[in-house]
Amino acid sequence: MKFILNTVLFCLYVSSFSAQTTITLDNHFEDWEMVPSWSDDAVGNINKTAITHDVDWVYFYIRTTNEVALDENTLPNSIRLVIDFDNDIATGSNYLNLGLGAEMVVNFPSRSVTMFSSSGTSSGPGINSVGVHVAPVYSAFEFEIAIDRSLVNLNDGALKFLWYEGDTSSSIPQGGEVHVLTDFSYSIAPTPLERAENTEIRVAFWNVKRELDNTSVYDSYNRILDATNPDIIGFSEVEDYTPSFVADLLDMWLPLENGASWFVEIDDWDLMIASRFPITSIFPTINRQMPALINTESVWGVPTLFTCSHLKCCDGDAQRQEQADDYMSFLRDAIEPGGVLDLPEGSPIIYGGDLNMVGLSGPINTLETGDIYNNNLHGDDFFPDWDSSDLTQIVARLTDRAMDYTWRNDSGSYMPGKLDYIIISDAVIEVLRAYSLQTSDLPPARLAQYNLELYDAEDASDHFMVVADLALVGGISQTDTDGDGVFDAVDNCPGLSNVDQSDFNFDGLGDACSDSDLDGLSDEIEILITITDPLIQDTDGDGLTDGIELSLFITDPLHSDTNENGLSDAEDLLDSGEIGATCSGDTNNDGSITIGDLLLVLSAFGDVCS
Repeated sequence: MKFILNTVLFCLYVSSFSAQTTITLDNHFEDWEMVPSWSDDAVGNINKTAITHDVDWVYFYIRTTNEVALDENTLPNSIRLVIDFDNDIATGSNYLNLGLGAEMVVNFPSRSVTMFSSSGTSSGPGINSVGVHVAPVYSAFEFEIAIDRSLVNLNDGALKFLWYEGDTSSSIPQGGEVHVLTDFSYSIAPTPLERAENTEIRVAFWNVKRELDNTSVYDSYNRILDATNPDIIGFSEVEDYTPSFVADLLDMWLPLENGASWFVEIDDWDLMIASRFPITSIFPTINRQMPALINTESVWGVPTLFTCSHLKCCDGDAQRQEQADDYMSFLRDAIEPGGVLDLPEGSPIIYGGDLNMVGLSGPINTLETGDIYNNNLHGDDFFPDWDSSDLTQIVARLTDRAMDYTWRNDSGSYMPGKLDYIIISDAVIEVLRAYSLQTSDLPPARLAQYNLELYDAEDASDHFMVVADLALVGGISQTDTDGDGVFDAVDNCPGLSNVDQSDFNFDGLGDACSDSDLDGLSDEIEILITITDPLIQDTDGDGLTDGIELSLFITDPLHSDTNENGLSDAEDLLDSGEIGATCSGDTNNDGSITIGDLLLVLSAFGDVCS
């Protein structure tokens, strides 16, 4: 057995001082790297733990050898956290003879808490009443936990803690370890609700809990939407409403310019997509997910595949996995040529909604990596991003709290958790700002700044809106050189005005600046003005290119015999009797030998003379 304290000096001062590290509960553990930790390769599943704190919270970290679902029995565990608030074995309970005077025991798989008075009398408050938070709330090998100091009267001074596993009767750190709480305080930078600079499209996902027709909370919806102002919204739990009903609400709450109306589509489950941009097509038969092709060409030059989802809740691990497999099969088909949807290469992919990610981690892994669980039914694994990499899950921290949960029900038995997600193709789009909005966190000045009220988010739903500001990778230039209203970064002809961005042969070059047949005339001129064939240099087949006829010889590119004398235009120009050249080499009879004469000869090169 090995027991190691991972610090250079094992002393209370160093441990306490070093442990004052800022922590964010977001299922990313890099912020724990500088925190002192204890490792143990004994018989228990937990092989590493750490502790830190600030004035409001005590934070714990654990790493396990085998994957567990910490706060339930999907993958059974018997993990408990035992805390001696005053580091005094004479007070509290000598819980299981572990050598601590325990004031608090958290039993994670049963989501229960036992509190002990100084005399050892026990009580069992609900886990939410003592402010316990865990991330993630699905199965993993690493977890971070926070306990609200104010709710359990955990004051400054020394505490002692250990993790205990009932099935193996093992603990880490063995015998417990002391940690000194202080009034160390730090302020997180509040996230502005406004769009980040250079944002091109703001997206949002929101489970509104079938409350859109509840007029008593209309003002809360109105204020939240006004403060966040998204361009595309994925709603869930809206099956009771028609698209026109929701469009009317959005037109009232978020009116568009020039009297335009929101585009709204609904699927065959409980999902709806609302967009300022036209929704070209939807694919409503994907199980509990609705992909939609949205016309974002005016901003990004390509359409966007936007998918709203609401995966199976609660103990439906198998259903969630099947649904994730179903969507990824659709996405694989969309990004590979020849499928039901041929998504143009480089089109942004945005997926999100209430994924109900509890239980097993498989579904979120599938949605990010393209690792399909049931290959026999849903086909091969694949790389889902355009650069043959994984899709990226956005970290959308609460605006005024160092946590990223999106759902909470303080009267229930489950702790707050991240259920609502945004996943993107970061090969083509980048995140400029992202957040979840729990209005009860905002101080009065911030509420007033955004015209919000304290409990707007909680009144509207038990899920918080998740928001992300997006832009093309590398940022989009706001320069519009040709003044046609299309930014150079997405203009298919940035040097010449072409408002409609027409590209008849889909070669990526606008017709205004493309000469597909290299005849000297742009595709736009040939299609709209001369009515010649933009793919054939010599439309009338008289031996002269369309451009030469119009610019040099002033003949008709649609008529091979402009003067109708029985000879083609090229024969007319080469016939010395017709032209009456006065000197050798003056083929166009203009009195001098120039490049025009050479072009005339070259245009007839290869002709057979009789």
